Amino acid sequence: MSDAGGDERARILEAAALSRLRTVAPLILPDGEHVGGLVQRGSGALLNELARVVREQHRSDTLWLLMVALTGAFPTADQVRKTRRALQHAVPETAFVSFVGACSELATRSENLDVEIDVVSNGVVVDVDFCATNSHNTGIQRVVRHTVSRWSVNRAPTLVAWTPRGGAMRTIDTVERNRVVAWGKKQQATTEVKSPPRVVVPFRSDVIIAEVPRYEICDPLAALAEFSGNSVAVVGYDAIPVVSADTVPTAETERYVRYLSVVKHARLVAGISRAATEEFGGFSRTLAAQGLPGPTTVEVPLPVDAPDVAFAKQTAAGTRPMVLCVGSQEPRKNHDAVLYAANVLWREGLDFSLRFIGGGSLWFTRGFDQRVRALAAAGRDILVLRGVDDSTMLEHYHQARFTMFPSLHEGYGLPVAESLALNTPVITTNYGSTAEIAEGGGCLLVDPRDDESMVRAMRDLLVDDALLARLQDQIARRPNRSWDEYAKDLWSTLVREAEDALA
Repeated sequence: MSDAGGDERARILEAAALSRLRTVAPLILPDGEHVGGLVQRGSGALLNELARVVREQHRSDTLWLLMVALTGAFPTADQVRKTRRALQHAVPETAFVSFVGACSELATRSENLDVEIDVVSNGVVVDVDFCATNSHNTGIQRVVRHTVSRWSVNRAPTLVAWTPRGGAMRTIDTVERNRVVAWGKKQQATTEVKSPPRVVVPFRSDVIIAEVPRYEICDPLAALAEFSGNSVAVVGYDAIPVVSADTVPTAETERYVRYLSVVKHARLVAGISRAATEEFGGFSRTLAAQGLPGPTTVEVPLPVDAPDVAFAKQTAAGTRPMVLCVGSQEPRKNHDAVLYAANVLWREGLDFSLRFIGGGSLWFTRGFDQRVRALAAAGRDILVLRGVDDSTMLEHYHQARFTMFPSLHEGYGLPVAESLALNTPVITTNYGSTAEIAEGGGCLLVDPRDDESMVRAMRDLLVDDALLARLQDQIARRPNRSWDEYAKDLWSTLVREAEDALA
């Protein structure tokens, strides 16, 4: 019985390997010749011919493609080099054996040796792994969902996630797709039968890295950028985990450094602000020391626009002004300085409420929550809201007298832009990307490292109605861009076909 089961499994694996090899054969063999006859002879004969041709071509893109087809997994850079050397040392008659032997390590990384593949040739593939598989929705996730939802309407890119252990890109199911392109919309219950995910293999395509990838993905992504022949373009958010490593967990810095191995082989980085573009440009210039050209860096600034969600506007109860602070509770966001300034003003007798919307790692939120509870126990009107939907957040933006975002380091500062889009003035940092946003008006700038500067700004906006009105008037006259415009500009920057059309 066990032998029969083993034979059946072997037949399944043989059929899957043959299917994958047959899919890539026309892209490797000259004019796709002899594919039909080779397929009839089985996967061994087809692989032998493909390995021989790849050896003679001396091309990394077809080598990478054949490695993925054989194993159903994406190789790392070291695995590509090892396989290339093994092929070149082999004689044509033993190319098949050498190739299979060199790929044995990669095969152990395959999470499903009987997987089917879809090759995307001369298309656009967008990596949305985190947004597809998680419900977290701040910062990067908001940008990705605003942007990719618009691309999906009139650009039709292929959206992909990754297999659980980061072995390969894969198709996404309906629920995952809706997390990306229909965020915040009520989903219809579905009874569709889930199909097993298929590995998605981009070939001579544009691959857009829309997020900062998880650690397991970075090595195969770096190899894809270096060897696969695809054009890799990155949305550059910031270099905070390296430049401000003292404000993030060590694991975050380690992941980001791995991510830079992807960036260094990318064709282009589209920075979300002038500050972020300068950070990535600085990294790109260092790559000359490795003999690498580095990616081109281009600024495509985020818009000042509101989230895509309808909500029922409510009027805040009572007359007590509310101060709002949106963002994750981590040291870089400087929320302790907000607590300090608020407490000084409460002690002076000013009457206002303070609301925080955001979450973060327990590593940071535990201590922050203790400080908030201490203020609440002393009678202060303070509250932290977590896990709220976009409608609730927008209601708070509208109800707030002003918002605060005195971050120490930002790639952009989306809460500043969202607050301004909803006609609510902002106290924010006087340098970097937030100062860029403030150039259009509506903001009061402070030195985030000067607590007294924060106290003065809060006091002024709480008591000076004329100052508040001037900032609101500035907001009304801002020449803001929309998410529609940003999505269009970003596509035109990242995708080669769009670049050619504009040339």
